[in-house]
Amino acid sequence: MVDRIPAAGGIGPLEQRAPITGQPGLDRGGAGGVAAAFREALVAAGREREVQLSSHALTRLEQRRIDLGDDQLDRLRHAMDSLAERGGRQSLVMLDQVAYVVHVPSHTVVTAVAPGAEKEAVFTQIDSVAIA
Repeated sequence: MVDRIPAAGGIGPLEQRAPITGQPGLDRGGAGGVAAAFREALVAAGREREVQLSSHALTRLEQRRIDLGDDQLDRLRHAMDSLAERGGRQSLVMLDQVAYVVHVPSHTVVTAVAPGAEKEAVFTQIDSVAIA
């Protein structure tokens, strides 16, 4: 059976309703709302993304006597941010003649290879390269 809309009353005007907040006291709109606060926190977290070092990378840095100072860490972080903006995932970053293999989404250095290594260095599964 088909339900019919009565012709006499028709469909009335849409009612104006208060915005749904989900929880009492929350306002999702406006500059001071939860959405704005979340957006600000997300942007701040992206800016504060620190470089992580895997245990393997720490071992290689120590074995190969590679010093990684604040300036190098900052340049490495900047290179990872640039790679992330361009869609890089597993990348090679050349920094002061040292090759760093990095996992871009987690901002993690996987390994490091300094010049003058005894054997040939071959990198596979790399989707991008940055020179910092």
